Amino acid sequence: MLTRQQITSYEEQGLLVLPSFFDAQEIGELMADMPRICELQRPEIARAATGEMRTALALHRYSEPFRRFMHNPRLLEIARQLIDDDVYCHQYKIVCKDPMGTLDFPWHQDYGNWQDLDGMPAPRALNISIYLDPVTEFNGPVAFIPGSHKRGRIPSLAEQPAGLEGMTTLARLNRGVIEDLVNEFGMVSPKGPAGTVAIFHGLTAHASTPNISPWTRHILYFTANGVRNAIRQPTRPDYVAHRTFDVLEPELAAA
Repeated sequence: MLTRQQITSYEEQGLLVLPSFFDAQEIGELMADMPRICELQRPEIARAATGEMRTALALHRYSEPFRRFMHNPRLLEIARQLIDDDVYCHQYKIVCKDPMGTLDFPWHQDYGNWQDLDGMPAPRALNISIYLDPVTEFNGPVAFIPGSHKRGRIPSLAEQPAGLEGMTTLARLNRGVIEDLVNEFGMVSPKGPAGTVAIFHGLTAHASTPNISPWTRHILYFTANGVRNAIRQPTRPDYVAHRTFDVLEPELAAA
């Protein structure tokens, strides 16, 4: 359970980092299924033309360890506390950055997509990202502009990231906007060991560079939304923007 101080920090910064929140065993159970997942040929899994892994979406459909983790009591407790509602999963994915890979993401706000492409009424959803690998300055960490969520929805340009064509677009923010935001709020790039959690608001501006290291960088993203804020007009495939709005209930880990 988050403390009052942690909740206040999230509300002020639009970002909350919890180092080593999940232990090695919990992360190891997920990573043990990654080799199998990476070999699957499914519409939920995207690769670049070179074969470089990009993302695996809707993991609960084809991975029992990841399905169970989506019901992790600690994960759901965080979401319920910060959203102040029963929650469902809007999106559940791994973003894969292969060693010496090319995947990057420009500055954007996630709520731009959630509103424009999914019909999400209000920016009440949030991302809980779980580091499945250690995240360092070398393997494409995510950079955030803490406090930028206070600006609300910022006009943006829809752009398709390379290797994710047909799956999604990003609500890209232009250089002038980023300069203004960084001058006011600064930038941070949380690093940490596997099991670290970074929670961020749907309006918090963020970006990431390619992985220049010889090691993988896998981050699991659980996008939680309040059931009262369920999407109204989805245009993306259901494995990108889920259509099931059932309240997620906690499950204990398998014995």
